[in-house]
Amino acid sequence: MAAIGRLLNMGANPAAMNMAIDEAILLAQKEQPNPTLRFYEWSSPAFSFGYFQDIASEVDVEACCADGIELVKRMTGGGTVVHGWELTYTLILPRAVAEMGISDAYRCIGQSLMKALQKLGVPAQCYAACPDSSEAAPNICLTNPADYDVMFDDKKLAGVSVRRNRDGILFQGYISLDMPPTSILDRVSKDPAVQQSVREKSTAINVGGRLITRDALIQAACETFEIGIAFNAGELSMMERAQAETLSETKYATAAWNFNINASGS
Repeated sequence: MAAIGRLLNMGANPAAMNMAIDEAILLAQKEQPNPTLRFYEWSSPAFSFGYFQDIASEVDVEACCADGIELVKRMTGGGTVVHGWELTYTLILPRAVAEMGISDAYRCIGQSLMKALQKLGVPAQCYAACPDSSEAAPNICLTNPADYDVMFDDKKLAGVSVRRNRDGILFQGYISLDMPPTSILDRVSKDPAVQQSVREKSTAINVGGRLITRDALIQAACETFEIGIAFNAGELSMMERAQAETLSETKYATAAWNFNINASGS
């Protein structure tokens, strides 16, 4: 019998709040284990970046701010992800349900999303890295596929990153639905060569006349998601909401977290 989990189909929030909600759900797994699959949106264009990235060395922070692009560091690894034109999701599992290895979990997620896209008429495939490949690539998720990422026409459509702690495991992922404008894509790097690479190698579901809605993509993903859990519609608990509000204000909206800058600016 499949485990029972919670499906959260949420609206738009600022970047800091989106990351805070994810962490609040992960923290809640200690006292209230509850497998959760969350779909959500962004109230402004945003770049989220991996835990180990020095984003200020990669992007023009002032230009991003002037263009209304929010910058937020994730708990998870990986590279820069452009938000505002994709379907974003988070899968959070308590440790009791998350005993499969990271590679197996990536495979299950990638294959599930591949089947969802194929169901919608997108001939997607899962990526398998060449073992002899040693070519350096920009730290940008849109153009840098890893094993089990979802591909279309040799370009990346969906990626996922992970963070594990003693209470649970968190997967943060995206599925490219529409193409961001060039003005946004160009902000993912200060390097003109990288900007050109991103423009050339990026893709999305809704290119070439295709039109798939966010709701249709969510429905297909829910129907094909095969990880041994049945997700039923739910909502955040009061404890999770309160924790998320605190984390948003004291962590994810701060320069100390995002840019390793303390309150004095040094």
